[in-house]
Amino acid sequence: MFQRFLVCFFSLSSWLLSAQDNVLGIELPADVGYPFNIALFRPADSTQLKSTDVFKKGEGPTVVAFWLTTCMPCHRELTAYTQAYESWKKQAKFKLVAISTDFPQRFQQIDSIAQQIGMPFEVYWDGHRQFRNVLPGELNGLPQVFIFDKNGKLAWHHKRYRPGDEQAVLAQILALQ
Repeated sequence: MFQRFLVCFFSLSSWLLSAQDNVLGIELPADVGYPFNIALFRPADSTQLKSTDVFKKGEGPTVVAFWLTTCMPCHRELTAYTQAYESWKKQAKFKLVAISTDFPQRFQQIDSIAQQIGMPFEVYWDGHRQFRNVLPGELNGLPQVFIFDKNGKLAWHHKRYRPGDEQAVLAQILALQ
């Protein structure tokens, strides 16, 4: 009985700590926003761009999903976003970008996994792993999702993934319209 209590307690504690978003009252830094000046690579054709070319103010909220090719929860999250994407686009104006933070030896797998999942949104690679220097929490623990409002200000942040979390992402997108 006591073991069951401990398992429930630690599971709930872990969930509360992992659900790091402002819905739980965690204060987001006021100075976080884009445009960032970070080199990004498009895995489909190895094109290098600047994040200033990807993130544009005034186009509605921007959802940025950080992931790794070796992270199975990341794959599940991006699969859920892929399945919901067309429906979401009918409901709101927003941009969704998936950014891999893999090490260079995994670069070739990024596009392969994006194609396997069928991601209909933009996919990039943060080859120099610079986003960890400008976002809260240094991207410790993936997947992580950041939503920026149409002015480029960080509005919402969520860490890890459980089935159904995509509904919270949609709710934030709709709230930022």
